[in-house]
Amino acid sequence: MSHVGAFKFTQEVSSSAFSRMLAARVDDYFRQRGLSRHANAEMILKTTLAFVMWIASYVWLMTGRLSPLAVIAVFQVHGFAQLFMTFNVGHDANHGAYSKRKRVNRILGCVFDLCGGSSYMWRLMHNTSHHSFVNVRGADTTLISGDLFRFSPHDARRPWHRYQHLYAPLIYSLSTLDWVFTKDYRWLAHRSYGNKRILKHPPGELVVLFAGKVFFYTCLLVIPLLYLDAPWYAIVAGFTLMHLYTGFTLALIFQPNHFNEWAAFPVADDEGHIANDHIRHIFDTTLDYARGNPIATWFLGGLNLHLIHHMFPRICHVHYGPLSRILKSTAEEHGLEYRETRTIGGAFLDHLKWLKVLGTA
Repeated sequence: MSHVGAFKFTQEVSSSAFSRMLAARVDDYFRQRGLSRHANAEMILKTTLAFVMWIASYVWLMTGRLSPLAVIAVFQVHGFAQLFMTFNVGHDANHGAYSKRKRVNRILGCVFDLCGGSSYMWRLMHNTSHHSFVNVRGADTTLISGDLFRFSPHDARRPWHRYQHLYAPLIYSLSTLDWVFTKDYRWLAHRSYGNKRILKHPPGELVVLFAGKVFFYTCLLVIPLLYLDAPWYAIVAGFTLMHLYTGFTLALIFQPNHFNEWAAFPVADDEGHIANDHIRHIFDTTLDYARGNPIATWFLGGLNLHLIHHMFPRICHVHYGPLSRILKSTAEEHGLEYRETRTIGGAFLDHLKWLKVLGTA
């Protein structure tokens, strides 16, 4: 559906008893305990650990006397460090949740650039588009797959979508290879991100984008190929396998949050109006999983507690545990079903089932 004007929710958060009470209780949580919404000692410790793992694994790769199989294995360790650093540091920073200081968030947000993805393009596609209008066709860029997938019932169904639940894991595994080599460049030509229109990208952001790409390609491919005492095919295999599992892990973590049978897929009217308030919209379009698994929550930077993250993205993830309990109790008081899946694997299987439904119906 085409529309005239900007996308806009028709109701204010203050008009919904659930949204109003939730916002008030979240404010009370921080005020009564005298806590900052940003990073605390635990977060600083996680940040230190993330950088130590990232640096140490790279030094190990470049200085260790490694067999070809060991080279491949150490690449996987470095991929783990990249995931931990992006989940726990870069993601918070790019949402402005790590620090109250914009410069600190901007610098730490460049963790994405160090790992091959553009922090600038992430903020446009993820923050400006996806977070603002989850599952809204024409506004949420995560729904766009070039017809490769049908994520929403409002998208056209193609013959190959009948098999999308079967080929999805393979395609998902290629996602970070696509991200570091093509996706950021392709989306530079895009002019619409949610309600944001871009005619010209800021030169400073482009410098960071291209400098990050050069850094990543040089450190992870060029230098190892030139200086490692290992066959070239071991290096290429290590790099490729690293991305296959980081790509699949990203999909495992992010895809079940919004693309499942319980999620709503609202349609904006011809004027771009969405009949809801923003917090209730998040509640209707988002799912949590593995809420009772503290190890998963700690490693994933709270991304499994996706409801509270989307409702309050500028709050550091170390607070998500108690805030999710507040969210659940508030929802139940208002007769709303708090939708969650017990395990990560169960959530991903539910996602694949949804793809199967959309591929045949």
